Amino acid sequence: MLYQVLIRLLSPLVFLITVLEAVKRHGGWRYFAQRLGLSSPTSSESHSLWIHCASVGEVKAAEALIRRLQADENLLITTNTPTGAQLIETLFQKSVRYQYLPLDYPYAIRRFLNNQKPQSLWVVETEIWPNLYRLAHNAGVPIQLINARLSVKTLKSPDWLKTLYRKTLRYVETIYARNASEAERFRTLGAATDKLVVLGNLKYAGLTPQPNYPNPIIQIAPTHAEYVLVASTHPGEEEAIVQLWLTLKRPELLVIVPRHPKRRHQILKALAAHRAQMAVLSLNEPLTPHTRFYLYDRIGALMPLYQHAKLVIMGGAFNPKGGHNVLEPASVKACILTGPDMSDFEEETQELLDHKGLIQLSELNDLYSLLPSLLDDTETRRSMGEAAFKIIQQKNHILDDYLTHLCPPNRINKRPSP
Repeated sequence: MLYQVLIRLLSPLVFLITVLEAVKRHGGWRYFAQRLGLSSPTSSESHSLWIHCASVGEVKAAEALIRRLQADENLLITTNTPTGAQLIETLFQKSVRYQYLPLDYPYAIRRFLNNQKPQSLWVVETEIWPNLYRLAHNAGVPIQLINARLSVKTLKSPDWLKTLYRKTLRYVETIYARNASEAERFRTLGAATDKLVVLGNLKYAGLTPQPNYPNPIIQIAPTHAEYVLVASTHPGEEEAIVQLWLTLKRPELLVIVPRHPKRRHQILKALAAHRAQMAVLSLNEPLTPHTRFYLYDRIGALMPLYQHAKLVIMGGAFNPKGGHNVLEPASVKACILTGPDMSDFEEETQELLDHKGLIQLSELNDLYSLLPSLLDDTETRRSMGEAAFKIIQQKNHILDDYLTHLCPPNRINKRPSP
């Protein structure tokens, strides 16, 4: 009851935030209308398998699963964010149907369900929306949580909110947790033990074998064969690493890929003092012998960059953001460094650390002493990359495990033959 009152009281603020997000993140009218439940395009393809991915990370987690299913299943993919929508378009073009998920207002969810008539709902990772789950359940739509994870922060929520989460999880048929620690957190929150299955991290799926990507930097400028990649950066990380790079006076190019490419203007403003030494991909600026930094502001472009980087520094871990996916660079034998906050990838980070496939720093300033020696040590970088890749190879069964549990015979209607 409190939740229903709160979302109604906050409606004016939610409306304003939605408008701002539509403008700021270039979601446009489609984002505004679909998120507020004002529009939910009908489709002749009803009874779809509906997969919800909150944003970029969840889309990447589900990518291999979607690719295996799309030839045989009528898929509907939803996200919460324009960056998630952009990645869906980049990865799948128009081969899957896509919409934004409505905000958790009953009128919006009902309109979506009535128009789409999904047969099943798979929610990727950690989205728990009370009205969505209740109304989907009441409409006869079975709900599965896949690659499920739950933050420690959620377990520290107020009692009324944890009670709401516990009641909401009753509408879920099965919670496929990505590791035993996550399963235990769901159990602590109140999820029934018989609903919990540990299948591993779906982000391992589809990572092996990887193709031999062409080097995107050499294609742009053959004179910049060697580069260090700073991937998925957040505000504050770009400035700190650029300053560090200037102090080290390394000859390699520093390639920066922000987690949200739409932040280009803010990044350039923060790095204005170094603009003469920087080129920007989206502005079609050439790499010259004087270029020290390259802002590679394109979504979905990391795998080729990982494969050819001399070394990869993962962002989102030097600020309290929980870190980002270190499995992708591991799958192409990259030498990986990351920061202290890897709380979103605790088990995966620990496994790579245990096998010497990753170095985790206690703070960003540790790079000052570590980078020079590591960049000059080809054998150590090669050994780290090989160790990381070996871990990935050991997990190549995970996608098949998910498909075995999620798609037993007759569970999902196949796409009709033409």
